[in-house]
Amino acid sequence: MTVSVAVRDSAGRAVDMRLEYMNAAARAGQPDLVAPLGGLCSELWPQMVQNGSFAACMRVLDTGRSEHGTFHWTQAETYRAADYEYQATRVGDERLLWVLRDSSERVLRAELLAQVTAALATAGTLNGVMAVLTEQIMPAVGATAGAAVLSEPGSGQYTVRHIHDQERMLRPPAPFSVSAPYPMAHTASTGDPLFFADPAERTRAFPSAAPFFTDRHHSTAVLPLMVETRLLGAVSFHFEVHHGFAESERRFLTAVAGQCAQAIERTRLQQEAADKQAQLEALAEISAVLATSPDSDATFAAMVAAVVPRIADGCLIHITDRSGQPALAALAHRDPAQQQALRAMLDSFPPRLDAEGGVGAVIRTGKHELVTDVTSTLDRLARTPEHRAALHRLMPAASWLAVPMTHCGNVIGAMVLIQATPAQSLFTERDIPFAQELARRAAQAVAQVRRFALQSEVAHYLQQSLLPPDLPDIPGADIAACYHPGDKGTLVGGDFYDVVPTGPTTWALAIGDVCGKGPQAAALTGLVRHTARAAARWETDPRHVLQAVNAAILADSPANRFCTAAYAELDLATTPVRLRLALGGHPHPLLRRADGTIVQLGKAGTFLGILDQPALHTTEDELHPGDLLLLYTDGVSERRSGPAMLGEEGVREVLARTRHSSATDTVRAIEDAVTSYDATPPGDDFAVLALHIT
Repeated sequence: MTVSVAVRDSAGRAVDMRLEYMNAAARAGQPDLVAPLGGLCSELWPQMVQNGSFAACMRVLDTGRSEHGTFHWTQAETYRAADYEYQATRVGDERLLWVLRDSSERVLRAELLAQVTAALATAGTLNGVMAVLTEQIMPAVGATAGAAVLSEPGSGQYTVRHIHDQERMLRPPAPFSVSAPYPMAHTASTGDPLFFADPAERTRAFPSAAPFFTDRHHSTAVLPLMVETRLLGAVSFHFEVHHGFAESERRFLTAVAGQCAQAIERTRLQQEAADKQAQLEALAEISAVLATSPDSDATFAAMVAAVVPRIADGCLIHITDRSGQPALAALAHRDPAQQQALRAMLDSFPPRLDAEGGVGAVIRTGKHELVTDVTSTLDRLARTPEHRAALHRLMPAASWLAVPMTHCGNVIGAMVLIQATPAQSLFTERDIPFAQELARRAAQAVAQVRRFALQSEVAHYLQQSLLPPDLPDIPGADIAACYHPGDKGTLVGGDFYDVVPTGPTTWALAIGDVCGKGPQAAALTGLVRHTARAAARWETDPRHVLQAVNAAILADSPANRFCTAAYAELDLATTPVRLRLALGGHPHPLLRRADGTIVQLGKAGTFLGILDQPALHTTEDELHPGDLLLLYTDGVSERRSGPAMLGEEGVREVLARTRHSSATDTVRAIEDAVTSYDATPPGDDFAVLALHIT
């Protein structure tokens, strides 16, 4: 770059320039590397006068309009003989900025290689590297078609990626055999570069590949993708015009391929690190699910959500049913259309244990299945033409990995990971250990869900045995009750209620809460309930019935076992109905009068099973038509939402809101109030018993 000042004639026209400034590059053209400042440019560089660029400078000084052009420099004693581009710009009225640029093939290639290096440095994924090849490198070197063959890490498989073709759409990755008699296979397996100036030369070397080349593939260069001594694959460049592939062009294309190989290696290492992190996150998330969720649907849904799209594009879990056949437990896919197609295909063509591949074969054999040639595999697995059509609606699909789910030596299902995104790498043998760990945890979830279901079923039937099978019909009264287990449904709760006749016109109502859960609580519940029933045969005073219960607990129950109970006796022969009530540490029953008034009944007493002589009191009240008696356990009043608690006031509000309701509707309203008080399920079980005088 130089800056010169105009030399004008008497008419004011520019006729020459005196040099004022030269940068280092411009000084490099001087024999002594000293800027000849003050000299006339026409004398310093007569070449400019000969090639017309000097005249252009004069026009720029006169008109102020910038000009640019090209010329071939021949003044060897100043600058290297080569093709150059120039840009002349007037600065102010009298000065000219002159920029000279070497446009020779050597410089252009150096600039292109620098651009390629910069572009590849910003490519964060393998797909990004392929995009640089497609959008920049191939067109820049004049190639009309090209492809890359890449080895899949952790396996002996190769994938061909059609990355540039001016006449065809981009195609998804496909399996490639490096043992095939093709130029790309040769270079990808040996690392030897190949250069063919014309089709005849290429055909002589690889006659079997000739049918795959057209007139657009006149000259071909195939370069290895190599990082140090590691061969990653090969890249091909095809040219419509003749290329002699001089040594300089060979070195240039080799350098370009080397830059691509470095970028591929870098993105693969980054992807591998990201994959490992994603796998750890998925396993941690699944472990958290297994630790907290006993619900099968929620567990499996959370597992596939942890995998898709973090690990794979799709995930399926099949578990064996009681007949041993595979049944779909969960399905997710990042593409909603593909998810719908998968579900429709499985609904119409569920897996079969006698299949030679797929979920059925994995469950039957207990061996994993890795598929990368998806199209031919789907054709092989198709049972009917309709099945084949349904399977092919699942395309595009790059690969899948199916692994058995084993528990205690038995295969109880299969997990399938699907890679459908063409830009992503195929599943390889390296992915199998992680998939097996996923399947192991899925099997653990199945076992946990089945164990929980069995325990819940046992707990349910045991709990039902501790409650009256049906409520009796009481003349002149409407009665209703409910029992709601806590969130640990596998344990028998300690809450109970009972309604039994004690005479021709008398009835006993009991409700209680045994401390703890599980078998010991169930045993104590049975003891309390049956003792109260037995004592009611000879004791007419409620407090004496509770004293008998207290004695039974002290005699038969381990230490630190106690219960609360409310016991009432109704005499329906009296008008109004007489109610006698005793409380053993239990919440006070509430009485909703026909006029809507709500009162608390009973006198507080001592917990049962603590003292030999508990403080127990019998109180008497009258029940009139329209009155409703409500008995409940502390699981109702102590229902929490954060620091807040439903309490007796909350129960009173429900009673007031349901003033004209039946016993059944009132109990249902109490149950709804408890379960909806917080988003989480009730942690404690609860029982409710209501009697409405009609």
